[in-house]
Amino acid sequence: MTEAEAKTSKKANSKNGAPKKAAKAEAKANMPAIGLSSEAIDGVVAIMARVLADEFLLYTKLRKYHWNVTGAQFLELHESFEEQYDALEEIIDSSAERIRQYGAMSIGTLAEFQKHARLSEQPGVNPDARQMVEDIMNDHEAMVRYLRADIEQIDDDYDDLSAEDYLTGVLHLHEKYGWMMRALITGG
Repeated sequence: MTEAEAKTSKKANSKNGAPKKAAKAEAKANMPAIGLSSEAIDGVVAIMARVLADEFLLYTKLRKYHWNVTGAQFLELHESFEEQYDALEEIIDSSAERIRQYGAMSIGTLAEFQKHARLSEQPGVNPDARQMVEDIMNDHEAMVRYLRADIEQIDDDYDDLSAEDYLTGVLHLHEKYGWMMRALITGG
């Protein structure tokens, strides 16, 4: 095929939607046959992307607090923050891999995490140890609320028992760490 013929053929294909059809066919080929509709898969992937973004944001905050904590509880908090970010690192990895299991590409840039996250951060703010604990407690408790809503939405709209089960495990972890941080503040 000459260069001119290739250009003519490309123009004809683009006019008749061939590239769009090819992209749709490729997307369909990547979609796993796991008993969920494409709408359900898209919905679960969107939820998982939000969870991934929130986990990464909290992971980053825990790293910052681990590096910068000072005061009488330094060692206890330094180690506690490390334990928590290690646990979140596993959740981050497994959440991204779960997105891939649905045939989708996982988000993975700081801009994407910020765009999808429901949690917020406070750049330039370096709180004291007590405020760090309170911030982390509030984020864990927010994650519990978000995850409960996510699980309910998956149950109501997408009927994906596997995703519900996975997120329930993540929810349990945030309940535990939220409780631990609250106990440091309230003594109970």
